[in-house]
Amino acid sequence: MDVAGIRSLSDLQQSSAGGSVNNGEELGKTAFLELMLAQIRNQSPLDPSKNEEFVAQLAQFSSVEGIQNLNESMSTMADAFKSSLTLNAAAMVGRSVMVPTSQVYSEGGGFAGVIDNTEVSASLNVEITDGVGRVVRMIDLGGRAEGSVRFTWDGKADDGTDAPAGLYSVRAFNEVNGEAREFDVQMPDRVVSVSIKPEGAVANLAGGDSVPVAAIKEIL
Repeated sequence: MDVAGIRSLSDLQQSSAGGSVNNGEELGKTAFLELMLAQIRNQSPLDPSKNEEFVAQLAQFSSVEGIQNLNESMSTMADAFKSSLTLNAAAMVGRSVMVPTSQVYSEGGGFAGVIDNTEVSASLNVEITDGVGRVVRMIDLGGRAEGSVRFTWDGKADDGTDAPAGLYSVRAFNEVNGEAREFDVQMPDRVVSVSIKPEGAVANLAGGDSVPVAAIKEIL
């Protein structure tokens, strides 16, 4: 007696009445059940499938369904986290934050910053230049251990006069055998707006830089 064989998965994908599975896509729940029903209808009465095989297939179906539900839950959580991060970022507009940048806008009166001192420094220096590249102030912080080093500029130039409001650049370095070694600095800046980009929320600063919200070290 001729008994029709079980259709292959690729055949099922191409002819599924529900259209739930397209060629090249993962096997969906509906197509999985259709495949099992097709197997039951078309199995040979002389060599029927064993119960263990059906139990294994049902376990596989349960795993597929669980993975799909997990993916949907993770996608929902990711969307919720992104929305929460966007709202938190919007609340930073107008606030001063500490960010990794070498430029800062001063309204007069100076500012404070943090140096990422990655080694023991016998003489740690801070150089502050104005918008045209002129050195306004040199600050000698002396010997410092490895780690974060906070510094403050009182807003005065080397000649004792008050420096005007404007954009300033900050450079931190020490000298070893006559060679200057520079360190990254974190400076306060005001968030003027927030942009939503595919990679996440980005804070646009008064000094002209834009940094990811996740890079903000401190809210002042």
